[in-house]
Amino acid sequence: MDFGNSRDTGQVILSTIGKVKQPNSDKFETVECLPFITEEFGELLRQSETGGAPSCSIAEALEKQDLFINSTVAQAGCSLLWQLFRNGYTANRGCFLNLREFRASPLPV
Repeated sequence: MDFGNSRDTGQVILSTIGKVKQPNSDKFETVECLPFITEEFGELLRQSETGGAPSCSIAEALEKQDLFINSTVAQAGCSLLWQLFRNGYTANRGCFLNLREFRASPLPV
């Protein structure tokens, strides 16, 4: 699971290491492999800004990053894992978050 964020946006994306044999299903189309973020969004990653050095103070850190982006991305990842454990499947393998615009976009399997 990849967690990443910038000033006020972030993503959580679930991937697999290799193929995972899935049981047959009459209800769902199963998927054996979820690509790594670097395979699927590599070009976007290369274009994105790097974080730079860590901040020495809270005030300096808040100038670089929204106060709640880390916790929001973490909660989204925990929710995804909870759905997998509780239901045994998921229709989405992650999401993109934008706190400035209060928007979350799912990433379907």
